[in-house]
Amino acid sequence: MEIRKKFSPTNWFFVAGLCGILLTLLWFSFITPQPKNIRFIHPDLDSTDQAPSTVYHRPHQDGLYWLNFDTEPMLVAPKRLHLRTFNCVHQLSTSHGEWNFPSNQNIVCNNKDGVVLRNTASILSQPTTWYIAGSTSGGNYGVILDVDWTEWPFALGLTVLMISLGLAVYGKLPTMQNPERVAVMIFLAGAFFLRFWFVFIMSSPQMSLFSDMGMYFDRGWELDRGIYHTTQTFQPIGYTLLSLWVRHLGGFPLLNWLQVFLSWGVVFLIFLMVRERFGKIAGLISLLIASTHIPLAALASMHMAEMTYAFLITFTLWCLLKVLKRQTLTGFFIIGFLLAFAFYFKGNHAFFIPAFSLWLLYRDRKNLSAAFLKVSMLAVGCLIVMIPHVVWTGIHYDKPQLGPTAGALNFVEGKCPSKDNRDSRGARWMSPLFGVLGERTFKKWPRPFTDQAYFWKEGFKCIEENPAVLLSSFRYIYYLFAGNTLWPIAETPMKTWYYPWEIFFLYGLLPFALIGALSLSRKKDSFTEVAALMMLTLFFTVWFFKSENRFRVPFDAIIIVWSSAGLAWALEKVKVWVLEKPKPSSLPLEVIKASSPT
Repeated sequence: MEIRKKFSPTNWFFVAGLCGILLTLLWFSFITPQPKNIRFIHPDLDSTDQAPSTVYHRPHQDGLYWLNFDTEPMLVAPKRLHLRTFNCVHQLSTSHGEWNFPSNQNIVCNNKDGVVLRNTASILSQPTTWYIAGSTSGGNYGVILDVDWTEWPFALGLTVLMISLGLAVYGKLPTMQNPERVAVMIFLAGAFFLRFWFVFIMSSPQMSLFSDMGMYFDRGWELDRGIYHTTQTFQPIGYTLLSLWVRHLGGFPLLNWLQVFLSWGVVFLIFLMVRERFGKIAGLISLLIASTHIPLAALASMHMAEMTYAFLITFTLWCLLKVLKRQTLTGFFIIGFLLAFAFYFKGNHAFFIPAFSLWLLYRDRKNLSAAFLKVSMLAVGCLIVMIPHVVWTGIHYDKPQLGPTAGALNFVEGKCPSKDNRDSRGARWMSPLFGVLGERTFKKWPRPFTDQAYFWKEGFKCIEENPAVLLSSFRYIYYLFAGNTLWPIAETPMKTWYYPWEIFFLYGLLPFALIGALSLSRKKDSFTEVAALMMLTLFFTVWFFKSENRFRVPFDAIIIVWSSAGLAWALEKVKVWVLEKPKPSSLPLEVIKASSPT
């Protein structure tokens, strides 16, 4: 009886939906060809065996390249494939014969939609080696062997996936009337499809292996081969390891699905928070905004940490909403664990951890022993994550590390005149923000970027020489919202979607977020204070270091919560005004007679 009570019909819906999602992902892995034993011969005739991808990035090389890879025999083989090309492909053949490949450069060069390969089922049903010859003028070169989602095995899989997702969501939705439930399901289905379209159709993470995205990828390739050097921990190591593990499990297709579900999960969590805090109207508004939130949807198509980080920050906020209500020690332990775990993906919330601890102590100052116990559990949760990182880095690198080593260079970038920096090893670093602003002062440093002690000293020297930089650094708060584009989305096919959204964000969403934040500030509830504290510590972080538009996007859950509350408040005021407006029937009789036709 106990089990039956716990497992209500909605829970069974959730379990059935979850099983359906997992089975569908297994089905997709079964019917999607995945290249193995990838080998590149580069324009300089250097070769790479067991390459991790069929796309390679060498920005300063041009000339001919050769690529070959194997595909294993498939029981259910696609009849059509799309060969997405990077730079140019001039010749394609397989171990079963030559392919009649087009020669038109408009078709075979940088064709992100893909050259259509027909009648591929017979080739894919047996072991096949693919041979490709092409040319590059620098940047990415190679191909992606993509599927046609209109073929019945893939269309069927998508249909089952959407039904399974609907069941899982139905099982986790709060109690609501059927019309609201239908609207929520439609919005969530639309949000999922938009993210699927961005990641699988428009621009997959495999298509963005340059700059930061390429570095995450290259570090994973090195770690997979037992190569360790200190530059691997220059940025947080979390996404490098996550991407590596997921691609080991199911290749780039599984990583793509992970990105889709993380981005969609942010939408669902935002809705749950707003629905619980502010009710039905605000919940639907938040769902509309979050579903069409182009930056969060588009970042899913990038091989970078921001999407996972955005999910972790939003999930932490959702957990905070629950923990601040229940005040359980286990809850504070989970919050500490999540905050530390997120730190190893991006560190923009680092100052929130001590600030939140101080806020807890101040709020519960009348019962300090209980407050210290909560903060202690928070610290234990952090240490559970941080200690393995310290041990792992101590084993593989020159010394144990609490976190990434990029902080000191970021401090120098924000406080020193030099914005285009090169270190003693030849590594070069320049924030996209300063490229947009035209601040390109170059400096070559005598130490590697990983020498944190040296760069911290140099940053403080710059402050001593020009104390006014502490005032001018407040501009970085402005650059979180405006004055620069969302890199690297502005360099991808999603830019056509992003720029209209940016205008809506600046002139539509932000004003209502400000209204919502001001109206909520009067209520003095814990969750509102903590959300404001997280935004304030983000402002402090970018003032202390530097800023970019993409530093804000993972925290946009807070802005969406506030703007939804602001819009719901505005709609309520309009509703009251309309209802209180005098109706003709309520006017005096002589006024009605005077206004009626003769």
